[in-house]
Amino acid sequence: MEFLLKSAAIIFNFAISFFYLISIRSHILKRTIPNEISLEKKNGVQKISVIIPARNEELNIGKILSALLNQTVQPDEIIVINDDSSDKTAKIVETYSRVDNRVKLVNLKEDPPEDWIGKSWALWNGVHNSDGDLLIFLDADVEPEKEAIGILLSKYNKLGGMISVWPYQRFERFYEHLGFTANLLTVYCSKNFRFRNLKPAGAFGPVIVTSRKDYFETGGHKVIKNTVLEDLKFGRMYLENGKNVSNFLGNGFLKFRMYPGGILQLFEGHTKNMSAGSITGGVLNFIVAFIWMAGFYSSIFWMFDSLSHFFVYTGMVLVIYILSKPLGDYSWYDYVFYPLHFLFFLLIFVVSTFKTLFMRKVSWRGRVIRV
Repeated sequence: MEFLLKSAAIIFNFAISFFYLISIRSHILKRTIPNEISLEKKNGVQKISVIIPARNEELNIGKILSALLNQTVQPDEIIVINDDSSDKTAKIVETYSRVDNRVKLVNLKEDPPEDWIGKSWALWNGVHNSDGDLLIFLDADVEPEKEAIGILLSKYNKLGGMISVWPYQRFERFYEHLGFTANLLTVYCSKNFRFRNLKPAGAFGPVIVTSRKDYFETGGHKVIKNTVLEDLKFGRMYLENGKNVSNFLGNGFLKFRMYPGGILQLFEGHTKNMSAGSITGGVLNFIVAFIWMAGFYSSIFWMFDSLSHFFVYTGMVLVIYILSKPLGDYSWYDYVFYPLHFLFFLLIFVVSTFKTLFMRKVSWRGRVIRV
């Protein structure tokens, strides 16, 4: 009986992994052929506004502004919403605005209203200080290659509605690799990629493209003002209003380094969202993801039982390698020692569940958020 259960877990894990890989194949951004981007920006797009929420982003804000000012398809304005930062974020933006008047700084001097979450409040203010008929929301840690705006515009011209992207992860320090399992779950278990024309569960927050018209027709961030998982709810709001949502992986064109501030920032960032996001794709999706994860965890505890189980462990290493290639700049030790990543994730999930269910609050960037 034990052998049958183990075999079933492994078979299901391989089958689900294959299914997940198929589901993302057509959602990896590729280089856009130049003539696919009309010089007139077509689909009614006359002016592009990039909106960046920034709270204590002095490590990132200069990088993204430099990248945006070096695009093959130039944005018409770049609006940075300084969300009451206590570091040099505002000063850095002011330096760029003196060089190029397309860079605009909007300062929010106080915490958001009681019924608003910080990021949604910043983006809502950003839209109201913008003029573009195409809005591109970018997190401050996103690193766009020079073709990024053109690729996003090409996708919007073809698909309309909302375009969102989960960027390719870039690392500089070893601790940043500890988000490995969370990254796998965010991409493969979120149900954000269409398979056989199924609707996605929502959108990814780091990169979102939408028209100004659709934004206000759906109510914008005001409708989702008090939710921690604003990206998923934002995409779902578009779907509920009959608008298309298309999600992609950033490949080499849109990257990010999520938590440059240290391991505590990484831990806080993942505990903020993890347990609340686990069921957002629906019950069936949660069950499939649970079985998938069970196969990985089972292989950790079986690998020293026998030689055959060690071969299963080796198979898991290969599966994880294949799954992770489109997601980030991971190294050989991330695959070989994947049990460390999965055990670290288990700790994050337990802490996140405790904070969400019992404390009813999480913290992020110096603010306490009620959930």
